[in-house]
Amino acid sequence: MSGLMKILVITAPVLALLLFYVITKQSQMDTEMKKEDARFEREWAEFNKDFSTSGDRQKYEQRAQQAEQEFQELKKKEKEKEEKTERIEKELEKAIEEHGKDAGKK
Repeated sequence: MSGLMKILVITAPVLALLLFYVITKQSQMDTEMKKEDARFEREWAEFNKDFSTSGDRQKYEQRAQQAEQEFQELKKKEKEKEEKTERIEKELEKAIEEHGKDAGKK
């Protein structure tokens, strides 16, 4: 029974880091999907603007501008999440290496 506890104590921090990494990657993918959705909305509004009557052009122009603003904000968020993910990957690799060294000593 004490062997099982030792295994749990040793692997729990690594598993926690892996879970955190997976959640971070999922968040990054969600941001990327939202960015692509905003890009599509912008392009669709610009496309509709070209084929609409003069009254609807202003509406589509506003929609395109809003989608562009959202797209730019999401690009910034995506860049921040990429930087955060890279830091986490480095920390995870460092923790795994330390864990391997500690396990090798025991």
